[in-house]
Amino acid sequence: MNYARFILENRAFLAFGALLTALSSVGQTFVISLFGGELRAAFALSNADFGLLYGLATVASALSLVWVGRLVDTVDLRALTTGVLATAAVGCGLLAGSQGVVMLGLGFFLLRLSGQGMMVHVAQTTMARYFTANRGKAVSVAMLGLPLAEGVMPILVVTALALIGWRSSWAVLAIIVVIVMLPVALALLRYHDRRDVEPIPAMPSVHQAPPAASWRRRDVLRHPLFYALLPAVMAPPFIITALFFHQVPLAEEKGWSLHWLASSFFAFAASHIVSLMLAGPLVDRIGACHLVPVFLAPLMLGIVMLAVASGQWVAPVYLLLVGVSVGGAGTLMGALWAELYGTQHIGAIRALVHAVMVLATAASPVLAGALLDWGLNPSDIALLFAAYALSASLLAGVATRWEKRPFVRNPDN
Repeated sequence: MNYARFILENRAFLAFGALLTALSSVGQTFVISLFGGELRAAFALSNADFGLLYGLATVASALSLVWVGRLVDTVDLRALTTGVLATAAVGCGLLAGSQGVVMLGLGFFLLRLSGQGMMVHVAQTTMARYFTANRGKAVSVAMLGLPLAEGVMPILVVTALALIGWRSSWAVLAIIVVIVMLPVALALLRYHDRRDVEPIPAMPSVHQAPPAASWRRRDVLRHPLFYALLPAVMAPPFIITALFFHQVPLAEEKGWSLHWLASSFFAFAASHIVSLMLAGPLVDRIGACHLVPVFLAPLMLGIVMLAVASGQWVAPVYLLLVGVSVGGAGTLMGALWAELYGTQHIGAIRALVHAVMVLATAASPVLAGALLDWGLNPSDIALLFAAYALSASLLAGVATRWEKRPFVRNPDN
């Protein structure tokens, strides 16, 4: 189907997905980190204390997501959307009124679970479930909300901090989520129950068990291909979170001003958007499983360039290349598991994968910080990350090629 026609015919439902991914920014690191200075000062937290509190909240949200994420398979989408957005509003409210570290940590937990966790999970899972032939296109359009938020939210947050302070900023966010965004999301879902929501089995493919099989999460956990693909799936959030979290030592090593590095993020957002739009039709034409071994190539090139060069031009070029892989990952991860394992239990399967990815984002800044403390510089760490990405791509390539043999076990047996 023509891309523009597909978007036009499904505009309300696709807009719902994009709205959720954009709203997930309230629980994303690139927004919460902007409040770091004020929060550390208000609660007398050191950098290590703040990082530990945020890391613990992230780990707790990832573990909770394994269970909570299954609700997308059983709960009405409108009710689930209401619950997720209400949870995000409560998290914003807790930060606005927090009087101690415990309350602050609980606010972080709710924002990480509802924002980075459930909003992205619900958006990607529903797109994968409701669309088959155009699954890649649907996921790519829905994921556009995130780079759009990356381009807009930091400016809005910094402006709000200057005008009304950090507590009032979180209070305003809570009000906007409940009073504005929740009604809009429900309006976009007005006709969602008219869609064909019958679970569709996995696409016939030599990469999986027979299409009649209904893969459950426990069956997926016994499938070797799942573990072979997981390192590649984890690579973008693991690597990028570490590099973005430690931008200050990176800029210092390269001799860049923070203003220049921040300005260069426009290249990241632009390539992220373009890559999302191009990856959708590519996934529909070629298949997500075939693309997993190659989608990390721009990321590898970007971080190798970051490691070996220091000119001003490196910052936007490195971020542009990273954005290409991030956009590809956003589409691939929405389509891959449905393509391999079907849609009947896709919520439970994707919840597990998303939880692993969130854990990766909690672990990578700590690991990178430890490497910096041990004397490695950011360029050395970038080379280590490039080696990891290369190894993960090779493993995925070997595994998908190996799985071209007919797979005979039916997981329902």
